[in-house]
Amino acid sequence: MTTKAQTSRPPKQPDQVRKRLFQAATVLLSTGQPVSIGAIASAAGVSKGAVQHHFGTKEQLLAALFDLYMDQFNEALALEDASAPPALRYARMSLNTTSYQDTDGWRAMVVATVVDRGLAARWSERAEIERSMDQSPSANALLVRLAADGLWLSDLLSTYKVSNKEREELDVLMRELLRGS
Repeated sequence: MTTKAQTSRPPKQPDQVRKRLFQAATVLLSTGQPVSIGAIASAAGVSKGAVQHHFGTKEQLLAALFDLYMDQFNEALALEDASAPPALRYARMSLNTTSYQDTDGWRAMVVATVVDRGLAARWSERAEIERSMDQSPSANALLVRLAADGLWLSDLLSTYKVSNKEREELDVLMRELLRGS
């Protein structure tokens, strides 16, 4: 009786492959390189078929990556002081430099929302939901949110070096601005 010779194949590890695909897409997006199924596969060291098996399309991979980062956003927001006004909780995530330690990942998300208008719409919907939580939506609350977004983007792009002391001062100013709403 003959038996097939066993070939030595590495065990399938779908979670590890997904993680590598996310990392590859993040690197490509955050460094301004072209993003395609082939480029992601090559950067991750897998076949195009593996990318399509796990995500179907580039857009589905970007959507899954977006979901991953939005989960991180929600977790960071949940750690903020629940007694603070919603706009201030939102702003404190940007004031707290540890809220977004994965700057390459968040840079990739900014790029992804520019390349994929569907993701941009989802980001906008999330921002509107967050803004609707302000007790009395006001220009002051909006100004605090816009300042927080600007600080966050500045941190991602290393535009301004904002010291911890300056961050504390901004927190006080934002709190005062919201009291005047």
